[in-house]
Amino acid sequence: MEDSDRLCHVGKNIHSIKNRSWEGIIPLSEQRWREKGLDHGANFDLACQYLSAVVAAFEYLNKSVVAKNLRDTFNLISDHWQEGDAILNERRRQQGQELVNVTKLWTEFMAAHYEAMTARAHRWVISHVNALRAPLLDGLISHRPINEDVVDSLQWKMTDRLHMLMEVSATADYMIMIPMDGYKGYTTPPIEPNIPAALRSPDCEKRGKEYSQRLKLVTRMTIYQNVCSRTRGPSERMGSPESLHRTAVEQIEAQNKVRRETGGEPIEPVPKEPWIVQCLHRVQGDNPAPIGRCGLAIYRLTYQQTEAEWAEFVQKMEAHAAEWGLGQTGSNAIKPHLKLHWMDGRALEIPEGDIKAARKQFHDHAMPSFYHKDHVNESVFLVVDDASVASYMGKSYSAATDFIPAGDFAGFVLAVDADYDAKESIGRPEEAPGFYGEMRILGNLIWGDLYAMLVSQSAFLKDLWPLALDHPNQVYVGPTVPLQVKCWKIQNGIRNTLVRQMVEYAQAKINGTAPALPVVPPSLSSRSEPNTALRNLMLRQFTQHLRQNGNLQEAVLAEEAVNLRPGEEPDWDRIQRRLDSERDAGGDSGPNTRNGEGPPDDQCPVQ
Repeated sequence: MEDSDRLCHVGKNIHSIKNRSWEGIIPLSEQRWREKGLDHGANFDLACQYLSAVVAAFEYLNKSVVAKNLRDTFNLISDHWQEGDAILNERRRQQGQELVNVTKLWTEFMAAHYEAMTARAHRWVISHVNALRAPLLDGLISHRPINEDVVDSLQWKMTDRLHMLMEVSATADYMIMIPMDGYKGYTTPPIEPNIPAALRSPDCEKRGKEYSQRLKLVTRMTIYQNVCSRTRGPSERMGSPESLHRTAVEQIEAQNKVRRETGGEPIEPVPKEPWIVQCLHRVQGDNPAPIGRCGLAIYRLTYQQTEAEWAEFVQKMEAHAAEWGLGQTGSNAIKPHLKLHWMDGRALEIPEGDIKAARKQFHDHAMPSFYHKDHVNESVFLVVDDASVASYMGKSYSAATDFIPAGDFAGFVLAVDADYDAKESIGRPEEAPGFYGEMRILGNLIWGDLYAMLVSQSAFLKDLWPLALDHPNQVYVGPTVPLQVKCWKIQNGIRNTLVRQMVEYAQAKINGTAPALPVVPPSLSSRSEPNTALRNLMLRQFTQHLRQNGNLQEAVLAEEAVNLRPGEEPDWDRIQRRLDSERDAGGDSGPNTRNGEGPPDDQCPVQ
């Protein structure tokens, strides 16, 4: 109860970044940064939101109430260690053994932990700020304005972006740190001469105020020194490319100096991410009982493919899963020790698409078979279903509109909570609405995101689910930012508008007031293509979302659409009977398929 009393509410996107940072996992790998086009000028605002999200996570940790809760929790644990030390050392003293000081080790551990986690997060932000700055600086010096007496629109745009990056990096400099003042057993190191004490203040507001004043002073000093060292030449005009470029470089030089004054020299070399160290310890020879490989079980639960088609899918999926690790220190060392353990559901007599049966097989047979051979995660396994195959093999799986940022539509698999029980509600269900023990995830996030968080216990599927909730297909694509989610919601809104139009037409059809429709030419595509699986997935997800939100009529219509065969018209009498029946039953009868036909219900709703 003492620990739960010290918990604070925070948005899931910030909470996710905080958890990753706490466990030493970078926010985005370089592959994902590039896939999302964040290195392109067109996506500058989106890139800045990802950088600001990391800063916001540490702003949360520096809030006075959160900082106090962290300190109180540390001190409570320290008191317990101290009591344990006293009891243990009394016995060791009687036995003539050397005394121990676990309390001191606890303080040293947390100091090192804070230093490493803040250094890694800060380095990630600053390295990407520098990457975004480089083309802007090149643009300033290479652009030739028509009139140098004024700053033209392109120069304004570039200088505005440089100013935005200056603000992001400045906030990162004084915010991405966790002072340990008041932590029992910790002594604050002395501040070097000529560094304002307020730059190291435990109060982030004081640090920020002093940082701003110090940056202005150092910038002016840098500009003055550079002016004095330059030979006099013709006066430069306001829009001079050389003048604008030089001013920007001088500001960056000044900020680099204030950064070192605020946080000290950066840690070099950057240590491996902790989850990678943990995995390497399990598999390398210095472990008294090394195991074969670390990994995840992955079940094939779709059986319609030929052997050649399945082999092609596996090749594509495993190649996609291997695209991770750039920017994640230690990834090359652990990659050879990670493995997907394929389980053929058909050979194991698991009905096609039956997640419940796969769970049982996983617990009863798969996990025992891995003991003493491989370290397979026991809390989550992966599933390949029809939709997963279609996402890799179909030719048209992409965003339906241009509103969706790049990188959010790619091949995916289904991650399944091995311990989920529909009869038992999850803790704090309001934090993961609509979670049914499953979540779709991009293939190249299996290792660097999902597995990393499972190993470090920084997040489980229900913790990641809110980040997938607003995606048009409810696929986890990594940490989210407001602009990205806004784009998703725009596409969802367009889809909902189309569904409403369909509902209005259906109502008119039932009432006999619908106008005659024009003849529709036959579709050029066949419903037997892989894309059909994706279509059915999206509709099934959408019907579950509609039911959860009390939209019974819309849900019934969408369910009927799932079951339509090519060229078949809806059975309006049947729809009316279903509506009447379900209204009488209170809307609890659930999805309906004709004569038990149709694909199994997908338990991954769209919201």
